[in-house]
Amino acid sequence: MRFGTIQDVVDFAGKLHAALSDQYAELEQLSSSERARLMLDYLNRHEQNLAQAMDKYEGDMTQGIASLWLQDVPELQSDELVEKVRGVDLGNVDNIIAVALDVDEYLIKLYQRMADEVDSDAGREVFKSLIKLEDNERHRLSRAAFRLADI
Repeated sequence: MRFGTIQDVVDFAGKLHAALSDQYAELEQLSSSERARLMLDYLNRHEQNLAQAMDKYEGDMTQGIASLWLQDVPELQSDELVEKVRGVDLGNVDNIIAVALDVDEYLIKLYQRMADEVDSDAGREVFKSLIKLEDNERHRLSRAAFRLADI
């Protein structure tokens, strides 16, 4: 059993989004496909916005909520997710989108697990809000992918 705080989870998410943004920017430079570059540019900006949202969220959380303890926090390692993005097939836009959606799904499941775990209504609201944010971003990504398919 591993313990952590709400702050630990939010901080992890912010760092993950920043690392993903950097990775998408790097991949954009390596891609020879115009459609892939457009999607990677979108994903770079998408992750930058989410990293900024996490920073704002951290600043807006009260110390009491941020320091609430959670039991059974999974190992918060971003390396595996960033490696999954790094290994994406740059010639396959559908694969790029699928990997990005997998990352969003990972975070939604993490937040749901933490919402189920936390003993505080205020803490639960933090994770429900993060689930809503990620879910909205996932829908936005899907719409962008459909628009790109029309190009």
